[in-house]
Amino acid sequence: MRITFLWMGKTKERFIQDGIEKYLRFLRSYADVDVRELKEEKVRDLKEAPGIRKKEAERIFKAVPGGASLVALDERGQELTSHEFAAFLQTTRDRGVRELVFVIGGAMGLDESVTEKADKTLAVARWTLTHEMVRVVLLEQLYRAFTIITGKTYHY
Repeated sequence: MRITFLWMGKTKERFIQDGIEKYLRFLRSYADVDVRELKEEKVRDLKEAPGIRKKEAERIFKAVPGGASLVALDERGQELTSHEFAAFLQTTRDRGVRELVFVIGGAMGLDESVTEKADKTLAVARWTLTHEMVRVVLLEQLYRAFTIITGKTYHY
């Protein structure tokens, strides 16, 4: 299975980038992984949020490969335990999905058009996290899910 991560903007915080690199390295044992950083719109005024989300959604749709299954990360999405997430991942793989795309919006979140077109919308937490933090949390949970699926001792 190929897993592609689409997120808005470059990771600026070094400690987050270190975490991303660590978990991408771990994930490569289980899947072909790719990260695509898309141009993030500058936020000057919160009133511009709907327009910003629309522009970023256009970039997201252009970047999603044809035939891929899309998973949007959004605060209004479904919360899963680590075991439930592993079951989702295994079921998706068993259904023959060849490419799974996880999309993380920018500072203003995702446009509704993205969550509406997504095959699944997940919430990382009910807490508000920076979109950069969500990247490393998602990667860690994917690694955890693969270790659950394969019976490794990472998850206790």
